[in-house]
Amino acid sequence: MDNLLVSFSEKGTREKVVITVLGSIIFLIILAILYFLTTPSQNNKQSFPGEAVQPSSMPLQPIEKTSFTGKPLTYKNSYYSISYPDSYSHEEGQIPGGGTSLILKPQTQDSLNTVIEIQTYDALVASQSAVENVFSALGYQRNQTTVFNIPAVVYKGLISNGEASLRETAVIFTYQNRVYKLQLTYVSNNENSDAEQVLQRIVAGFKLSPSY
Repeated sequence: MDNLLVSFSEKGTREKVVITVLGSIIFLIILAILYFLTTPSQNNKQSFPGEAVQPSSMPLQPIEKTSFTGKPLTYKNSYYSISYPDSYSHEEGQIPGGGTSLILKPQTQDSLNTVIEIQTYDALVASQSAVENVFSALGYQRNQTTVFNIPAVVYKGLISNGEASLRETAVIFTYQNRVYKLQLTYVSNNENSDAEQVLQRIVAGFKLSPSY
């Protein structure tokens, strides 16, 4: 190690810059690999390089059950059922290892980058702690809540590249050896209170299927 430090100190300024940049790129690549190894793939989620930040002005809001405006729609599969706004579209997907994915998107033109994804999969494929480690490594806020009277954790934070911010809120819990993750993702310099409330209402009305 000492030899490496001496060798680096003898490099010219230009070489030091190149080495530093390459090292940063390699670190980001490793972080990305760890992310995809510990989290099932998310459809339609774009790469957003930047720095994770945790502003003190972004408190976690308590999840309270409130009704949707308009006529809410219902989605149900073998594991759970939810209600969601009729202004959202839904798309089903599969996760390797026997998992399921439900993607909800607002149908308004100005909300194309807003996605709510609900994932459930076998805990042997990716444990809750492995999923939590991804958000913990980013320095996201962590809080506790309940989903259908089951203890759950909430992670909230953003990644900023100086021009825009990728904001994420994830609710994670385990029930009968299956991990559930309800996650809101959108790109905005300001918090989207409407989207955040939709996630809160979905979580508040989340029901596990009686047959499971």
